Amino acid sequence: MTGPLLEVRGLKVEIAVPGGMTRPVRGVDFSVAAGETLAIVGESGCGKSLTSLAIMGLLPRAARLAAETIALKGLSLIGLSESGWRRLRGERIAMIFQDPMTALDPCYRIGDQMAEVLRQHRPVSAEAARQRALELLTRVGISSPEQRLTQFPHQLSGGLRQRVMIAMALLCEPELIIADEPTTALDVTIQAQILHLLAEIQRDTGIGLILISHDLGVVAGVAHRIAVMYGGEIVEIGERDAILGRPLHPYTEGLMHSIPVPGETRRGETLGFIPGTVPRQTGELTRCGFLERCPYATGRSAAGPVPLREAADGRLVRCVLPLDGSGRDPAAWTRQAEGV
Repeated sequence: MTGPLLEVRGLKVEIAVPGGMTRPVRGVDFSVAAGETLAIVGESGCGKSLTSLAIMGLLPRAARLAAETIALKGLSLIGLSESGWRRLRGERIAMIFQDPMTALDPCYRIGDQMAEVLRQHRPVSAEAARQRALELLTRVGISSPEQRLTQFPHQLSGGLRQRVMIAMALLCEPELIIADEPTTALDVTIQAQILHLLAEIQRDTGIGLILISHDLGVVAGVAHRIAVMYGGEIVEIGERDAILGRPLHPYTEGLMHSIPVPGETRRGETLGFIPGTVPRQTGELTRCGFLERCPYATGRSAAGPVPLREAADGRLVRCVLPLDGSGRDPAAWTRQAEGV
């Protein structure tokens, strides 16, 4: 295949609210190649999940979508009929939701739910569907898979339910999987196991993976590229090592300063943090969206909408500051955390 597996250009989502229109996604561009993991990170309210729901055709009825391009291996997803979406979801593109307890039907056994997904897209017998379900439950590391097929979701632990969700996403061997905060509700040990499992499956199958998270530390070990979202826009996107090694957008830098570094952060040391909250995305942007929370804000930040610019290493950054990282005070985030 030449070209990206998934291409998104100019993606916008608008939702009518009393007194106006909110714009939680404002012209997002990115692509995902086969076998690549793109991590989309940012705080809650930055537009990450709505971006993924737009790609899956699962936006709420009140939302209005506009885009120049949303294409899966050349197939345009814009204006796809509901029957077209039903054929596509699960077959070529699948999603792992944040809370499997709300994604799985509590009234049906695990085996029945998995068989239904497979038989929706494949002309297979009930026994063949059961064998495929057993194969995948084993593949994702679930012990006693025969017993799990007969259980209801509430009878499984959070980690097991998430593994079931991954197995269901793999049933029809999709080309792209979107994992929306797949480890948020899990403890640290299970988080690591789930992320390792996703990376292992991707290496074996060559699928494209979009991993959505609010935590740069979570995606550091599995992502190939990272897209940082803030206020409905991508503010920095590039290779993982470049972004984690030397973040150029102040928002990315603030996220990095808020993470304790093993072996470097001392007990009692003040961590950096980003003051304030993500603003409501109403009206048109007339300045940098991060202006009020940025310790480096200048008059140029308020002069108008800030476009993406290309840095020397090829990453794209939405900032008026020099893209070589010069002119920044390394103590700015610490002083901000201490209220100085």
